[in-house]
Amino acid sequence: MNFKKLIFRLSAALLVGLAWAGSARADIVVVSGNVPQVDENVLLNTGSTGNPIFGLTNMTQLSVRFTGQETLTAPANGQARVTAATGTFNNLTIDLSSATSGAATGTFTSLILNPDAVADGTLTITVTEDNGMVNTFSLLALSGSGQNFFTITAVAGQRIRSVNIASNVELADVAQVRIGGAQQQQQPIPEPMTMLLLGTGLAGVAAKVRRHRKGAAE
Repeated sequence: MNFKKLIFRLSAALLVGLAWAGSARADIVVVSGNVPQVDENVLLNTGSTGNPIFGLTNMTQLSVRFTGQETLTAPANGQARVTAATGTFNNLTIDLSSATSGAATGTFTSLILNPDAVADGTLTITVTEDNGMVNTFSLLALSGSGQNFFTITAVAGQRIRSVNIASNVELADVAQVRIGGAQQQQQPIPEPMTMLLLGTGLAGVAAKVRRHRKGAAE
């Protein structure tokens, strides 16, 4: 078989395999209710105010960042929760970092939270994976009375970089946050474009080998 054709076919097969693997890893599940995982409580009773504010996982001691569209607070008394400093809010992003800005520095595999809505409405949950894939779950029912637990889980070996919740009604707080599989960021897996460049490089190597063989034959 022609060496150039062999390299091309191997590169194509590699890209197809990566595309399939990416689809297989896109399994994020969101269910209503508190479905316990192998997770940790996020300690929030700091009394701190700002945007973002920070909690701490109770076992691994990793910093959990909460970012909103207004000033937030973590009341020092009562149940661990995030509230708006001046009333209610409707948007919150949760990730792992101890910095006030910039990308997340860690990933996780599950998140449980309980948004307290002031009226019936709907919630949109957006989950960003560590490979950049974004999963959006819309029109999740929120009750204005009672609990609104949601459990977010990565079920196919992938990891979660961040979770954003956005509601069409105001939230009094987001409480009882639990996070599973939290760890510092691992070395990223090469993306398909990186592998394409690698395949291009292999083709270049193949061309040099052919020229060398041709010169030796002459």
